Amino acid sequence: MQISYDAMIYTVSIAIYLFALVGVGVYKTKMVKNSEDFMVAGRSLPWYILVGTLLATWMGSGSLFSGAGLGYRNGPAALWSSGGAWLGIALIYFIAKRIRNFGKVTVPDIFEVRYGRTAAVLATVTTVVAYLTIVSYQFRGGGKVLSMVSDGNISLEAGIVITAVFAISYTVLAGMFSVVYTDVVNGVLMTIGTLAALGYMVYNVGGIGEIIAVADQAGKWSMFGNWSSERVGGISGPIIAISFFVPTMLLLMGDANMYQRIFSAKDGVSAKKAVFFWIIGVIILESSISFLGLTGSVAADKGLMPDLVGDSQAVVITEANQSGHVPTDADMLSARQAGSESVIPAIAKHGGLPLIIGLLLVSTMMAIIVSTADSFLLIPATNLTRDVYQRYINTKASEQQIIFISRALVLGLGLIAYLLVSQFKTVLNAAFTAYNIYGASLTPALLAAFLWKRATKEGAVASIITGATVTLVWTYILPDWAGFRELHPFLQELTYPAAGLSVLALVLVSLLTPAPAREVWSRFFNDSDTIAGN
Repeated sequence: MQISYDAMIYTVSIAIYLFALVGVGVYKTKMVKNSEDFMVAGRSLPWYILVGTLLATWMGSGSLFSGAGLGYRNGPAALWSSGGAWLGIALIYFIAKRIRNFGKVTVPDIFEVRYGRTAAVLATVTTVVAYLTIVSYQFRGGGKVLSMVSDGNISLEAGIVITAVFAISYTVLAGMFSVVYTDVVNGVLMTIGTLAALGYMVYNVGGIGEIIAVADQAGKWSMFGNWSSERVGGISGPIIAISFFVPTMLLLMGDANMYQRIFSAKDGVSAKKAVFFWIIGVIILESSISFLGLTGSVAADKGLMPDLVGDSQAVVITEANQSGHVPTDADMLSARQAGSESVIPAIAKHGGLPLIIGLLLVSTMMAIIVSTADSFLLIPATNLTRDVYQRYINTKASEQQIIFISRALVLGLGLIAYLLVSQFKTVLNAAFTAYNIYGASLTPALLAAFLWKRATKEGAVASIITGATVTLVWTYILPDWAGFRELHPFLQELTYPAAGLSVLALVLVSLLTPAPAREVWSRFFNDSDTIAGN
């Protein structure tokens, strides 16, 4: 297959970027003197570095592919999904000092001190499962980008392997030190690339007025857009919109990446300031990505770009005809989602962007993907090192042994995440599953640690088990039941029973069990500007 000049330039620019990341990792290895350097960058980060790493970590394939895809299919209504993160960050702002002043390393550290060892072990298991799922769809996202910008000369499978190799290598080298400083550059690239591409696309399709007119005619310029087509069974738009809003909010408020980065701040004031500017950056970038997806849809309607949804559904119909099967509604929905998720790579290739903006956009895509992959890979490796290896296997491990095990776990978990790639058809499906597993299981008890003195260890364990069980049952068992579609829409959507029953279990069991002693919860309510008791 012959590669075009533009495709070659895009592919080379991505290769240069990926090798530069590994170079930074090699350089930063000399800064890793002990396990705290590897896991929390020596607790030395100023607020402006934290802003960059928080922004780059949160913005991943979930935003780049599923967020843009939702914008393509639903217009501004896609912001229901992003809005959950905005509210979550706003709420975290008020307890940022408490989180930093607690001064540990991982989320299971919080659970062990507040709720005991059983809760900590459950938190570790849940984090590993959810975060490896998130890493897996970062790998898929990188594969899609490389395949599209190279005109297929790099296959999807090869692109996934390349992304995995670079993300794993980068994280193995210097841990948090290699991650946070390149995240600042990645954050700048994201902002410039996304805003430049959006501005040009708005101009290219005829301006904001034209976008509104075309989107409105397609039923996308409304509070709920085409949300009712996001599920098989005709569930109403508002129910689906909130079902995306809540998991995103719960994941954000419990995100171990956020807690580990706040633990990396030099003090509580820096942590709180970073969270304030983080919310501004997330609102700007996620809104821009959703509207970039919408402009891609308008460009397709006007014949300026390929019709990604139509092409994907045509492939499904052709394959079904060849095999003698009639495509189901679920097949067509999956094709619709998968096609629209490629809108930003399609804009880079077919949107008529000037070469410099196209290069910025593809660099942005890889910056988003690799930053998120390495961060979500480091978290479970850190958790298993501290909460399993140091506590149960080698309680007297030296700093060198801890760093070695951390690196080995990054490598091993990265390979497992690669094997998980094939388990989900779209980024949206993988993201929705991971968000619910983590958000419904851990976030209620995690927030209660800093906000509710009455929360007990029994309540936390009940909440984790309930959230995880309901999520797995609703995802893998109930949909195959013949009567599932006859249930009330609130019960068909996983979000409501998973989050609702998890919170209910936490509250009821906590109230029915003895209140924790003051010395158990007092460390979690430190709002001072100085760090004490660590």
